[in-house]
Amino acid sequence: LQQLYFAYFARPADPAGLDYWLEEGTSTKAFAANMYLQQEFISVNGSLSIQAQINNIYQNLFFRDADAKGLNYWTQQIQTGKLVLASIANDLIWAAQNNKGSADDKDCLGNRANAAIAYTAKIKEKPIIEPPGIRPILPYTEDSESIEKGKSYMKAIGCGYPPSALPSLIEVWLPRGVNIAGPGVQSKL
Repeated sequence: LQQLYFAYFARPADPAGLDYWLEEGTSTKAFAANMYLQQEFISVNGSLSIQAQINNIYQNLFFRDADAKGLNYWTQQIQTGKLVLASIANDLIWAAQNNKGSADDKDCLGNRANAAIAYTAKIKEKPIIEPPGIRPILPYTEDSESIEKGKSYMKAIGCGYPPSALPSLIEVWLPRGVNIAGPGVQSKL
């Protein structure tokens, strides 16, 4: 499901949302259709053409624009009713993982998925921070700062960020209030 989160929202999953969908046992097709209907996706993609929406999902998954041949193929599949736009990310993920000639996309997808999983796991370590005299801070909620930090993190990852460097990059992009250096030390972000 993590791949679908960044396919549709350009960010890692929030721990509560990911836990909810995993507990529901929903299929990836149903999950993708639900993400496609979320305001977070609609606000960015709702007024775009089919091609522009597919291209955005390509960028989120593979950190590149769709090639013309691929974009035309997927657009035609949707326009002829063979596939639906609401679950196209599943189809793109499947193609990258199973088609010959998709090694670069497969590697990029795997790297981005591992980075998103690491980010979500780090946030889940300290879900609520309560500094003395300050209201609790939810480190990854639907406020603009948290969402934008997750999106910035995924942009910084690109396709080739080395896994050994993920911990330091995660700390740079954590939402404010997330404990990253032990008890009582707060991120300044």
